[in-house]
Amino acid sequence: METVIVSSQNPILRFAVRELKEKAPKGFDFALFSISPNYPHQDVPATIKKEFGSIEYVGFTSSSAFENIKVVNDGIVGCFFKFSSPKTKVCTHVRGNISKENRKDVIKEIEEFLSERKDKLNIIIADFIDGEFPVLIEELGKELQEVPLIGGIIATPVSGNKRQKGYLFHNGNVVENGLIIISFSNLDFQVQVSSGVFKKGPIYTVTKTDTFKIYELSGKRAGYLPKKLLKDIEPSNDNQFLLWYTPFGIVNEKNEIEALRVIRSFADDYIELWGPVNEGERLKLSIVLSTELVKDAEKTAKDLKKSFGMADFCFNFSCIAREKILEQFEDKEIELYGRLLNAPLFGFFTHGEVARKNGKLRLHNLTSVIAAVREKYEL
Repeated sequence: METVIVSSQNPILRFAVRELKEKAPKGFDFALFSISPNYPHQDVPATIKKEFGSIEYVGFTSSSAFENIKVVNDGIVGCFFKFSSPKTKVCTHVRGNISKENRKDVIKEIEEFLSERKDKLNIIIADFIDGEFPVLIEELGKELQEVPLIGGIIATPVSGNKRQKGYLFHNGNVVENGLIIISFSNLDFQVQVSSGVFKKGPIYTVTKTDTFKIYELSGKRAGYLPKKLLKDIEPSNDNQFLLWYTPFGIVNEKNEIEALRVIRSFADDYIELWGPVNEGERLKLSIVLSTELVKDAEKTAKDLKKSFGMADFCFNFSCIAREKILEQFEDKEIELYGRLLNAPLFGFFTHGEVARKNGKLRLHNLTSVIAAVREKYEL
């Protein structure tokens, strides 16, 4: 499998897509496009068709994406796949207009699609959908058993506590409030999840919650905790991101962290998270530092290289909170993945990652999901 990843930061969409066409390999089989929200989303399908003609592709809006070891902001990144074996295929499942009312139907559709694809690499890319997608994934995780599924929520600009809507694109269509599953057949792959948190800290039981908002921790009004963490710091929307350094870890009966939750906002009587929590779940307050993120990413890459060997390609879905914490080292993590795994890499910073950890499929915050991929070759 040949994979070519290229980018353009030309502010005019037409010229940016044309630049990608000039760099793309001839006769590719499938393409992925990460497209800045600064471009007019309604023009994306027509622009891609004008430059590339009728091709098989999936696109999505994202504030930043990965071109091998480079973070590309405010541009477009194209990932082009050219398969070596006729057995290597791509199949997609597209669903738009997802809401609370049709969530059960959507889950059933996904289960039916993935039930026949248990040996495939399945990538899910979705919009946040006002919190509907994170809830959907948590419910889906209770039903799916050992089906490979990784991916992320597309990251768009957030102003105050309001997130800009994102869009997906598939073969000439714009998908709103939706998700796309890309299923690759005839691939060997392995997935690792990197967190890089200090796991020491007090454990609280969620005693009152409403999906994303925790009202009580161990019987005490939850709003006191972030105020305590931000003691002597003037409270403001600009300062609330400091709480990304102190995520909650959802822990099991063995005190193993199964998923992380980043604080989104807080008030006197609640803490709002970027991912859902349930009453009765136990949360461990953790601390994360840039040095720990880098250290754990390096260990993850070395472990993956040792167990998987030579990769043709890598997918990476990394939380946008990691980008903030890494600061000027935002590209250090993907540089480690690319160098140690010795393969081209495509991905993006997310508003939530999808992966299995300790055997359970969950939505994550503040993690980096890395998949090493290799096409199966016939002797």
